[in-house]
Amino acid sequence: SQPRPAASGGVTSSGPPSTLSPMTPAPATRVDESISKTLTLSLRDPMVDIPPPTLNEDLRRLLDESIMPDFEVVVQDEVIHTHRFVLVARSRYFASCILTSGMVEAQAGRLVIPPSSAMTADAFRALVRFMYAGDAILGSLAPDIAMYLVDAASFYGLTNHRLKHFCELCVKDSFNEAHVLQLFEASSRLSVEAVRAMALDFIVANFQTVCRQPALESLDKHLLIEIIKGLADKLPPQPVSAGGGTHNLEPRTAS
Repeated sequence: SQPRPAASGGVTSSGPPSTLSPMTPAPATRVDESISKTLTLSLRDPMVDIPPPTLNEDLRRLLDESIMPDFEVVVQDEVIHTHRFVLVARSRYFASCILTSGMVEAQAGRLVIPPSSAMTADAFRALVRFMYAGDAILGSLAPDIAMYLVDAASFYGLTNHRLKHFCELCVKDSFNEAHVLQLFEASSRLSVEAVRAMALDFIVANFQTVCRQPALESLDKHLLIEIIKGLADKLPPQPVSAGGGTHNLEPRTAS
């Protein structure tokens, strides 16, 4: 039989209407909207028992149990097994390494962090765990690990600055007069600039107590000079005489 005009002015087949006809409204859209509204109302209803999310735990299990890893990172001769999809999703550094086919790391499925890097195996393991499980690691973050991760969070191009923020807070909270000089020396030696600057600020602000610590006598000369310069920056400006020099201030005698 010949095609007959459709009521809308188009042409339709004389056979049964196709379920894929573009003239038929897509019911999936209405269904999706209905499900979304139902879920929204359920989440607001205190009487509805919604199971907690488990995405972080599921991803962390992939790491902890080493389930089908496909990429290795070697730090201090320790091999850390990971998954490409997590590294690519969470780190711009790894996305560049893995997605660029010409990179040696992409071809070998392996990245070796040089010994000269300011990174330890424990610190990198914590960084990877944050990529998988997010905030789950923050409650157990130790200052000696956080010190390495303050700059690493930026270097590896994490998708946000959350880890850097928490590491800075963790390090700051660990400062005290007895240990800040060791942290200042270690962060300077490892070129962890953010921690070094925070330690120097603490030393200058609390110098009357810090200066009595035995560790001050063993600091390298260039670190002592940095502390002196920091103290000098806090001193009030000296009055200047008409000739351009400072006034000669006589020492006060005891009354």
